[in-house]
Amino acid sequence: MIINNVELEDIDILDADIAEKYEDALSVVDNISEKVKDMGISQSIRTQCTAIFDVFNTLFGEGTDKKVFGDKSNLLICLKAFEELVIVTNSQREDVVKFANKYSPNRASRRTKK
Repeated sequence: MIINNVELEDIDILDADIAEKYEDALSVVDNISEKVKDMGISQSIRTQCTAIFDVFNTLFGEGTDKKVFGDKSNLLICLKAFEELVIVTNSQREDVVKFANKYSPNRASRRTKK
């Protein structure tokens, strides 16, 4: 997968161990807006970027943040990279839902009615 023009290994969100790491990593980002609401701009940016750096390091190994973001803490770049990661993982989930829907009981009963 390509994130911020850097090639990273593909992530298999459908593997239970990877999914667990992904959930743990995202929990750090979940309440970040509450954490930063009373901070100054620069501290807020660093805090949010650090949370995103931690997500990438958790999923792809230590040092991935430096590979993807360099030494900068640019909030827009961090948010776009995080969005790219979420899009990839959501796409994998959608594939499973489509597959499961092919064989859902509702579809089977609709087919017998035709």
